[in-house]
Amino acid sequence: MANPQLKTIQQQEKIAGMKLKQRPFVGYIAWLVQRITAVLLLVLLPLKIYSGYAMAGKLPGIGVLSTLHLNAFLDAFLIFALIFHALYGFRVILIDVGWVKDNRSVFKLFTIIGAILCAVTFFFLVS
Repeated sequence: MANPQLKTIQQQEKIAGMKLKQRPFVGYIAWLVQRITAVLLLVLLPLKIYSGYAMAGKLPGIGVLSTLHLNAFLDAFLIFALIFHALYGFRVILIDVGWVKDNRSVFKLFTIIGAILCAVTFFFLVS
């Protein structure tokens, strides 16, 4: 029979020899951003829809709400929330399916893609 103590030592050496592939908190940052953008979407999407109805005159007596429909600042927040919530959600799907082993590279890639998409969208929104 094999020595159980030797087996435990071999397992400990194997665990000690494994390389840490992820930086601490990378997954937490993506998780936190996704939760914050979810709350933003829960507030901004209905606001955008209702302000569109108010602007079209289908919600009488709500003048302030119709002015929010054309507010570029709120549109910028909505676009930011949509882009990053979708990208980090897709990142989670890729990790869950098993297509992604290194969380860091996907996090960096999706953050860069999100920043570029936001910048391009904001450029067209402002100009």
